[in-house]
Amino acid sequence: MATRTRRAEKPAKRPELKIGPFQGGIGVAVWTNEVQTEAGTRLIRSITLAPRRYRDRQTGEWKDAVSYRPGDLTALILALEKAREYCLTTPLAGEQSEDERMNGMEPTDEA
Repeated sequence: MATRTRRAEKPAKRPELKIGPFQGGIGVAVWTNEVQTEAGTRLIRSITLAPRRYRDRQTGEWKDAVSYRPGDLTALILALEKAREYCLTTPLAGEQSEDERMNGMEPTDEA
């Protein structure tokens, strides 16, 4: 009988910033990811949108919708603006914020 070996489970990765959830489960998350480049490891950000959730009337199960309603747009716009503001004002390690870039300041080593 073959034995299976379990991979060491990594701790669940958490978003750097989570905005929401709003009504229907809508929300936005800002994630930090490491990518390998020719210059070495680099941090980048990505943004995810949480789908609208609804309960299926026939099965009673919660499901993700593939679209948003017009009433959801206000929450999405607010969440995306907050995510944009965060990304522009909170520099990644070793980078300048948008304000520092606009004022011509040198990056700091503070993290």
